[in-house]
Amino acid sequence: MTMMAPAAVMARVAAWRPHAAVVFGSGLAVLPAGADLEDEVPYDSLGWPCGSVQGHRNVLQLVRVSSAARAELRLALACGRPHRYEGWSDAELETPVRRLAEAGVRRLVLTNSCGSLRPHVAPGAVVVCAEVIDLQRPPAADLSPRLPVCSTEAAARVGAVFGAVAAPGAYVAVTGPQFETPAEAAWLAGYGDVVGMSATPEVRAAQATGVECCLLALVANAAAAAGSHQDVLAASGRLASVLAAGLAAVVFARWSELGDGEANGGS
Repeated sequence: MTMMAPAAVMARVAAWRPHAAVVFGSGLAVLPAGADLEDEVPYDSLGWPCGSVQGHRNVLQLVRVSSAARAELRLALACGRPHRYEGWSDAELETPVRRLAEAGVRRLVLTNSCGSLRPHVAPGAVVVCAEVIDLQRPPAADLSPRLPVCSTEAAARVGAVFGAVAAPGAYVAVTGPQFETPAEAAWLAGYGDVVGMSATPEVRAAQATGVECCLLALVANAAAAAGSHQDVLAASGRLASVLAAGLAAVVFARWSELGDGEANGGS
């Protein structure tokens, strides 16, 4: 896209009528199998916050995914996200999802790299999370720390896409940027199955705007075992190929109406 005002760019996205949007976590942004890139625009041209963490490209891609067995999908791929520990406010962290919702997006796949809190959830697993536990903010009487993402039935359908490497679970969101100590990991295991530093603002924004969600937490390491962000990126690079191969099938599994012909029309 040429240089345009953010509102004009989002109007172009709305006119393109994506069937779903995807937010990619650290090192996970890759074109889905069978995808053709139609357009790409930097986040700053959209008025979105641009994170500085390596592995986040800060661009929105519009792609078409074709398959002989399924209807064509139009996807908006958000390649990277800002993080709370970088100093962004809640409003800024929610901006991408809220703007996508204003553009007509009603389905959202969230992805991230995470650490496992369970011995049976090994690196390489894809945890389909039906719930996020928000430990990024102080407890508040009017805000539950438990945020539903999707039904357990929907999570099970998505998990079937990945077969033996899939697991159901709950995602625990912490502030970071430091990795968990062994003692912290043991305590966090009382809340959920995997831990990471994202997803909560996006889930809250989706709830507020009526956008349906799916959260894929790709296990890069055991909690308290990551040596550095470079280690996470190396693991994410291997997991990205798994995500690319299954992403279109995830969308169809989560939203079966798309497979019934809606993908041939609008969002």
